[in-house]
Order: sequence, then C-alpha cells, then structure tokens
Amino acid sequence: MISQLFILAPNGHTIVNKDYRGDVPKDSAEIFLRKLVEKSGGEAPIFNVDGVNYMCVRKSGLFFLATTLHNVPPAYVIELLTQLTKVCKDYIGVLNEESLRKNFTLIYELVDEIMDFGYPQSASTAELQAFVFNEPAPVSTPGTTTSRILSNALKSAPKTMSSKAVQKPIALRDDRRSEKNEIFVDVIDRISATFNAMGQVRTFSIDGSIQMKSYLSGSPELHLALNDDLAIASAGKGGYGMVELDNVNFHECVQLDKFDSERMLVLEPPHGEFVLMNFHIGSLRSDTQIPFRITPIMTAVTEYKQELRLQVDATFPEKYHGANVKVHFTVPKSSTGASVELEPGAKGQSSSYDDSTKQITWTIRKFMGTTSHTVSCKFVVGAGSNPRKEMGPISMNFEIPMYNVSRLQVQHLKIVERNKSYNPHRWVRCLTHADSYVCRI
Repeated sequence: MISQLFILAPNGHTIVNKDYRGDVPKDSAEIFLRKLVEKSGGEAPIFNVDGVNYMCVRKSGLFFLATTLHNVPPAYVIELLTQLTKVCKDYIGVLNEESLRKNFTLIYELVDEIMDFGYPQSASTAELQAFVFNEPAPVSTPGTTTSRILSNALKSAPKTMSSKAVQKPIALRDDRRSEKNEIFVDVIDRISATFNAMGQVRTFSIDGSIQMKSYLSGSPELHLALNDDLAIASAGKGGYGMVELDNVNFHECVQLDKFDSERMLVLEPPHGEFVLMNFHIGSLRSDTQIPFRITPIMTAVTEYKQELRLQVDATFPEKYHGANVKVHFTVPKSSTGASVELEPGAKGQSSSYDDSTKQITWTIRKFMGTTSHTVSCKFVVGAGSNPRKEMGPISMNFEIPMYNVSRLQVQHLKIVERNKSYNPHRWVRCLTHADSYVCRI
C-alpha cells in the first residue's frame, strides 16, 4: 500500500505528485531531497525518516519516489517503480524532464491506471493500451523516433477495443515505408565470482537474461531458436558438453509449445523494451567460463616496504577483447604512501591513487584475449604490521562484447509475416560483464 508517488526532476522540482491516502506529510518530497543532500551522493534507495518509508528509483536523472507508513516489501515497490519508468519510456519514447512535462496529462493517466488508491493494479505496457487514450506529445530531442512511432500507433489504434485487448501487444500502424522496422535482441551474462590468493575459484555464478527491444509494425509472430544442445538442470536434463542452465523463466508473452522439442520460443512481442528470458547458472561448469585470472604476489622489499605484483590473464579467445576493464584494490590504511608502476610499453593503460581512501585503480582500455598484463604497487608500512590482513580484496569490472561465457546463443530469429516484402532489421548481440568479480589476497 503506497501513500504517495512522486516523479522529481534532477533539480528537485516536482513533475508528478499523487497523494493517495493523505497519511504522509505533504513536504515528504522536500524531506527526501534534504536526505539526499546530507548523504552527498551516496544515497540509499530505501530509508526511513520519522516513521515514513522512502523508496526511490533513479532513471535518466529523474527520481521516481514512493512513500508509505506501512510495512510494504521494499523489493516489490522498487520493482513497481522500475516498471513505471519502462512504461513511461514506452509511451513517450524518451525519458527526461522535457518529455514528462510535455506529456504530464498522459503520465497522470498512466499512474492512475497503474495504481488505485495506493494499490498496484497493472504495470504492463500492453495491458494499459486498452485503458489509456491520451496521445503522446512530440518532443524535439534527438533520438525521438520511438516517440513518433508510438504516437502514430496510438492515433491509429481504435478507442473501443475487444475484451481480449489486454492480452495483445501495442500494435503499430501498418505503414512500413515511413518508419523503421527493427528489433534488437541482447544476450547478457552477468558474472559473480570469488577467487582465493592462489587464483582458485571459491564461488561462481551467472545471472543472465535475453533482452528484447521491439519496434516492429503490426503484430508479427516471432520464432527465436536457442542452442540445440541446451539443457535445463532443474528439469532433470543435462550432460557432458551441453549448454546447461540451472533455472530459467520467461516473459508472459512467450509460448513454450516448441521449447522442449526444438528449443524455440514463439511470441508476439509487446512494443518497447522487455526481458524475454532470465536464466541462472549456480556453479562453474568449465574453466573456460572464467574470462580473467587474477594472480596477486605479495613480497617484502625491506622491513618497511612491501610490493604487490598483480597479473591479470585473459583466457577467452584472441578475437574478442575486454572493454572498460578496471581493477581496484586498497593498500593498508596504516601505509604512508603508494607508488604504482605499469609494465614496460603499456599502451591504453593508466593508474590512479586516492590517498584519502587508499584505493588504487588500474584501467585498461582494451584487453585482448589470450594476453596478460601486470602492475606493481609499492607502499610503506609500519614495523610489525601484517599488510596482507590489512589490505582489502581485489575487485575487477569489465565488459566483453560479442562473447558469452554461458554459451547461450540465438541460432536464428524468424519473423512470420504473410507479406513477403516485410523485412525488418534484426540485430542480435551478446555481452559478458562483471557483476561481482573479487580476488581475496
């Protein structure tokens, strides 16, 4: 049960304000903003002030805020606010302060349909189409093609729809000559791994998803085929050499009639962005699933000077590369300084040291597969100290475009349409990135 809902601009001004129950002070938005200022940018999405629970999601600089006096599950409210951001983006095309202010009537209508007296009803773009009749206003901002497409779709959609309309996706007008027809499919692997000082894997998991952005005109049926050797462990299937997933779940629009036999997903995609499939791998299946190996070596140069030599090896094929690679670690808080030395001839690499936090950041712009890089850090400690215990873990952030450690792949994407001239653009991409990649020293 939600008491108030706000959408706040980056400068703190209120764009949307809904007070459902009248049991929370009217100045709750100001209290929320003061709390953010006090935390100096390190704000938490959920906190309590004077018995009022504040739950917030920040998207494109905008604050989507909900308040309540009741003990509401925080994850449920955060998911609701996140879905609200997606619905707003689906209807107005671009999510920013200007687009919200120009379409505030439409946004209020969406909010009224999504929640009734503080109780969530429906936050699905497809289902809301049957009840929302305001048309989005065009926004003169680069990249607003989506807004124009959806605006035309809403203009052409009939105002009176059948009782089954809530089960249908938003249908775009059938004018294929004037607007782009395209669909994007992203297969994303998010790795969480922990290593000990010897480089051995202690914990490993992959939380992945297949995300889809559909800007197709009409309501075509899609056939998306996955690996033939895909096995779901929770269903009692698996075997050597197979692409094995522990758990999967699918979007409500997916028909699974052909999934068990042909590993094919059949669907009529709703317009906009949505998660087609989530999957989880809870343990390491093969050493090839480790994209980077971290090897720390600590040596005592003198009684007071220590050296940490860090080597990172890329184990994935050489035709791929790691992008935005950053390695973070801290020296002991008792140390009086630190110097960082990159390997000879290092290109596209940099390092920085923050004396206030004792943190060192090593950045590698492009890390090619099957290569290795090293960095050396020297620091001074007091006599009798144990630097290995005082140092924090080594963490790593990275992205590997067009590479999936899970080996889950889209084999083909077929759009079933009677008109042979209907040939939209199809984009299939994959990405692996670090969710939590940590090595204990």
